[in-house]
Amino acid sequence: MNGTYSNQRFNLGAFAPDITWAVRWLILANAAVFAGQLVLAPLEVAGGGVARVEETFGFSAASLFHGMLWQPLSYQFLHLGLMHLFMNMLWLFFFGPEVERLLGSRQFIRFYLACGALAVLVPLLPLALFGLRPTMCGASGSVMGVLVAFAMIDPKRQFFLFPLPVPVSAVGMVVLIFVMNVVAGLNGSMGEMVTHLGGMGAGYALMKAIPWYYQWRRDQARDKLKNPKDGDVADKLGAAVDNIFKFNKRK
Repeated sequence: MNGTYSNQRFNLGAFAPDITWAVRWLILANAAVFAGQLVLAPLEVAGGGVARVEETFGFSAASLFHGMLWQPLSYQFLHLGLMHLFMNMLWLFFFGPEVERLLGSRQFIRFYLACGALAVLVPLLPLALFGLRPTMCGASGSVMGVLVAFAMIDPKRQFFLFPLPVPVSAVGMVVLIFVMNVVAGLNGSMGEMVTHLGGMGAGYALMKAIPWYYQWRRDQARDKLKNPKDGDVADKLGAAVDNIFKFNKRK
C-alpha cells in the first residue's frame, strides 16, 4: 500500500471495495452458521432446550472455566438476529479487504480470530470474578479489531456517515465508536461494551506486535544463514516488511 487513499472521501452507501478471499469466506461462514441456528431453533424448542446452541458455542466465562475451551473462537460465528449478523458483516465487508491486502489472507484470518478471542478473554475473565458473566455471541469484537487496523493503515481516509453533515476520518470513526460504546455501557450494555472495546484494543496491540514478530523471525533467519550475501538479502526483505507497517509515515 502506498497511502494513495489518504485524501479520498467515501460515502459508505457508495463505497464498495473489491471483496478479498478471506473476507468473502468469513462472511459466508457466518451466514452459514446463522442459517444453521435458524434450522436448529425449532428443534431446540421441541426438544425442551432453549438456546442450547448459544449456551454451548457462545462465550461464557463460567462455561470456559468448566472446560468449554472452544468458546472464545466459536462464539464469533453465532449471531442473535439477522440485523446483528448484517451489521457485523457489513463492517467486515467495508474495512476487511484493505487489512487483508496488507496482512495476507492467512494472517488476516488469524488476526480476525485473535481479535475476537482476546475481546472476551481479556476483559470478561477478570469481570467474571465480580459476578459479570454474560453469554456473548457475535463477530463484533473481531470486526472492531479490523476497524482499528484499517484506521492504523490509512488514518486520514474520510467517510460520510449518516446523519453527520461533515466527513469523518478513519481515526475519528474509531473515536466515535469508542465513545458510543462507553455511553452504551454506562446505560446497561456492559457485556457488549467490554467486548467491543476489547476487540479494539486487541486490534491495536496486534497491529503493533506484527512488525516485532517479523523482526524476531528475521533475526532468527539471519542467525541461521551462513552466506553473508544471504544475510544482505534477509536485511533487504526485512526492511521492506518494516516499511509496510510504518502506518504513521503515510501521506
